[in-house]
Amino acid sequence: MKNILTVLLVGTLLYSCNKNSSSKKVTETDLKTQEEPSVAAAPIKSENDSEKDKKESTVSSVFSVKQIVEGYLPLKNALTKDDSKTASLEAKKLYSVLKKQDVSKLSSEIKDIVESAAENAEHIGEKSDDIAHQREHLLSLSNDITDLIKEKGTDGLKLYQDFCPMYNNGKGGTWISESEEIINPYEGQKMINCGSVKKVF
Repeated sequence: MKNILTVLLVGTLLYSCNKNSSSKKVTETDLKTQEEPSVAAAPIKSENDSEKDKKESTVSSVFSVKQIVEGYLPLKNALTKDDSKTASLEAKKLYSVLKKQDVSKLSSEIKDIVESAAENAEHIGEKSDDIAHQREHLLSLSNDITDLIKEKGTDGLKLYQDFCPMYNNGKGGTWISESEEIINPYEGQKMINCGSVKKVF
């Protein structure tokens, strides 16, 4: 009986020592973890952030009438040559220029003009096989460019507003030109010199 009690006592003591030792290990590990300097995780960029950065980098920091007019002229010139494919390509470039303009600080009138010009350029760009449709939108686009020049000036460019009395079933149509010479984008090669200078900017 004495032996059994001794064995139980020794067993209890050993169990107790073991338990304390493993608790101590856990505690030391916890302390070690707490003492280690934590490494700050780099902020993860979401897709929205990178899209925002991309969008910001594509917007011009200033509004430029010169850029817009210089995008318009090659489109108009392609239609004087009856070249609908080139007109489509130039319209896509102009659309891109218009979309990059920073209109945030401009009046609602100018914002509307730029939006309308972008829509007309987009239509011309989409219809590379329909020159009549392109010319219809050139008329609206030319009116937008004229309105823009009236509001913001020409950015130092010397420009001419030309008029063709024959276009649009005799209603006529205007366009903006870099040259005093009449080269008609509405009638193209069949009546290339039809029209007159209406105004000088």
